[in-house]
Amino acid sequence: MLIEVLVSMLISALAVLALASVHAASMRYSKMSQHRALATHLALDIGERMRANKGSAATLDGAEGFLAGAYDYAVSFAGQADDVAPAPQTCSTLASVCSRAQLAQADLAQWRQLVRRQLPQGSVFVLRQPAVDAADVWIAWRDPLVLAADEAPVLAAPCPAGLQAGSTPGLRCAYFRINL
Repeated sequence: MLIEVLVSMLISALAVLALASVHAASMRYSKMSQHRALATHLALDIGERMRANKGSAATLDGAEGFLAGAYDYAVSFAGQADDVAPAPQTCSTLASVCSRAQLAQADLAQWRQLVRRQLPQGSVFVLRQPAVDAADVWIAWRDPLVLAADEAPVLAAPCPAGLQAGSTPGLRCAYFRINL
């Protein structure tokens, strides 16, 4: 009788441990989903900013705005470790007189600040695809639930090579193609 009680207690303890690990995993996946949703909203934000400042290819001085590559940002993950400096000109009031390049610089600085504030160690990588009037946008962040390098997810296709994230444990990347 005593052995049956001990066996039943062992089975109950294993069941409780299994439930605790399932709960921990669900919390982790919930946080990961929240970060992906934030990345999606941030990608939509920069997409709208690019559409508003698309520019035109046929000006006297050449292309301007998005078409001139004013939103391209190709800095490594380590290079984005510091806080984002504000744009020299805000271009946010009616009295502001800004060129399309200055507006793009202000948009990019404001957007990078948003990414940095809303995602843990949030970083960005933006490349314009001129042949199709589109931009490839990667938003990267460090997963705070990955504590060690041996727990890190496989870093492969989602992160661009220029982000140089190969040795960064816990780095997550989300890729978006923004068509203008």
